[in-house]
Amino acid sequence: MDLTTAGDYEDSFGRYGESPKALHWANYRVPAVRFRELVQDLPIEGKRILDAGCGMGDLLPFLYAKSPDFSYLGMDINADFIDIARRRYEGHEFKVGNPFNDDVGKFDIVISSGVLNGNVENWMEKRKKAIKSLFDKSEVALAFNMSGSFKPIPNTPITAFADTLEIVDYCSKLTPKLIVRAHYTGRGFAIIMFR
Repeated sequence: MDLTTAGDYEDSFGRYGESPKALHWANYRVPAVRFRELVQDLPIEGKRILDAGCGMGDLLPFLYAKSPDFSYLGMDINADFIDIARRRYEGHEFKVGNPFNDDVGKFDIVISSGVLNGNVENWMEKRKKAIKSLFDKSEVALAFNMSGSFKPIPNTPITAFADTLEIVDYCSKLTPKLIVRAHYTGRGFAIIMFR
């Protein structure tokens, strides 16, 4: 499932190297705010966690802030990001691959940050398939974020902005147990789906 423009992250990594800009973040504060919102309501203690589209693994400190007791697999299609994650967070498992297509098994919790944003052909259909794929891999919860709003935002060449209500409606068909967080930024939202 292609959720980004071909070569987009390779190009940004070539330009910015080991920087949040390689992941299309302006600075480290931007993903930190999003990570905090994603993990806030998740029961981390003793859980098996898949970080789908882990980038450079920087979700890990936010998990540790909740509990030191969990197992973790970070998965990303970009080998450069995985190499950095392995170096930064020794002792954790990282794998190059596509967590939406690969059979990685089941996890208690699946988390995906910044992956469901690409302005690719049929982007809304692909995002819905990705959400279902990740929710099917979770046994307790799926937490993800996405660019979008309750008000229309024009798309950019890289980012397609979703209608928050459309995504909430879709997710509510998969489970009635949802938390929606749209207060932390005007251009994004997080959804936590529980079994």
